[in-house]
Amino acid sequence: MVGDERVHLAFLGNGESYHIQKWLPALADQDLKVTLITFHPPATTLPGVDVVVLEPPFSASRNRMRWVDFAGPVRPLRRLLRSLRVDVLMASYATNYGWMGVRSGFQPLVVHTWTYDVSVYPFKGWKGLVFRPLVRRVLKQARAILTDGEALAAFVRQHYPFAREKVTSVLWGIRLSDYAFTPALRAEARAAYALPAEAPVVVSARGVSDWYAPGCVLPAFLRLLEARPDLHVLVLTLAHERTPETQALLDTLARHPRAHVVDRFLSKPEMRAAWAASDVLVSVPPHDGISVGILEGLYAGVIPVVSDIESNRSFLVEGPRAVFVPAITADALCDTLTDVLDDLGTYRAEMVPRSRAWVAEHGSVEGTARQVAALVRTLRASGGNSR
Repeated sequence: MVGDERVHLAFLGNGESYHIQKWLPALADQDLKVTLITFHPPATTLPGVDVVVLEPPFSASRNRMRWVDFAGPVRPLRRLLRSLRVDVLMASYATNYGWMGVRSGFQPLVVHTWTYDVSVYPFKGWKGLVFRPLVRRVLKQARAILTDGEALAAFVRQHYPFAREKVTSVLWGIRLSDYAFTPALRAEARAAYALPAEAPVVVSARGVSDWYAPGCVLPAFLRLLEARPDLHVLVLTLAHERTPETQALLDTLARHPRAHVVDRFLSKPEMRAAWAASDVLVSVPPHDGISVGILEGLYAGVIPVVSDIESNRSFLVEGPRAVFVPAITADALCDTLTDVLDDLGTYRAEMVPRSRAWVAEHGSVEGTARQVAALVRTLRASGGNSR
């Protein structure tokens, strides 16, 4: 609006991301003017957020975006940022939108990193030859760097020491008001999934792409179903692409009377129902950030069984908030789940109250939005591109 003196944050990132759709309205609630600039617009309006859609310079369809689309001409982006009178630019994911942000030359620039863009792709085979120098340049040019939790912050400080002083760990967390779990909601969710009221339920809720180790999770589920006649398992594919081997495992599970495979993306209410219906969650990727899914499960009162990796260790504690799997194998996962299911009542009594209290204090999107908004205002005060 004319005369709007709020600090104007432009966010360059994927508007189709569930996470970004949550973060940006939370930042707008902090009295920032927020504009999303994206090749990938959200399907619905984001409260308090303006959206500007970029037309891909090289690809015919947004459904077939390639890395080269992010390496196209940036002069139109520079003109756009000037016309919008942007104060601070935040670019999300170093290897694509982050690369565009750096090439625009705009300052002050915040680079929002995830996990794969700074800790996997730059160190993985032939991709490392391309992405490591690119990511180094992105991090060098950024005025501030946000990482997905303290473990990733420590990784960036160690492997990109020139950026050490610019790194801030953020834990975006969940909007607590979205997760009011009650016995009535649990009963309703169990009925919706045709789950017996008292049966133990283990959920794999993070999808079936190779990143989430379906070759470990799905065979472990099959073994548990055969060993425990009271057990039900819930597999949420989230419509991820999968290998033929993973699809074969899903087909086998779907034929089992106590396995429930939901092969589509879930809405927020459907996801809440899955948490409400479950007792134990499984999340065993070999690399991860601070999983919002795990935070949702913690707040729902679900026991996390997770891979023993630094990012999980940075916010989960053995015993009080999680059970760690010693190796990402079907045997190790099956054994760990067996131990948890054998003593599920004790785990519930000891973990659930502490987990919910910790998430309420440390893992809310509202709290992190306040932290990030304060950083944005500090950067605006430090100066950069003139309006």
